[in-house]
Amino acid sequence: MDDKTKTDIEAGVPMVIAHWDKDGNVTSQETYNLENISLSDWQKEQLARATLEACRTFYSDPENVKKYEAWKTERDETKRRK
Repeated sequence: MDDKTKTDIEAGVPMVIAHWDKDGNVTSQETYNLENISLSDWQKEQLARATLEACRTFYSDPENVKKYEAWKTERDETKRRK
């Protein structure tokens, strides 16, 4: 970790440091000072609007719904096996 990052963390700057493998998959992450994040009502509303629109677009395609349900079934089966 570089000195600027250490200084920012010590100053209370919220951040997530992600570690990637050679294929671009996140292998681990470190979180710092996330309790210092505070969104205004306007920011929350804008985030909700953007998220809602993305959800509507995703779920409007039956193929996406089918793939999501298959993923969820596989995830639940994996959890039960553990």
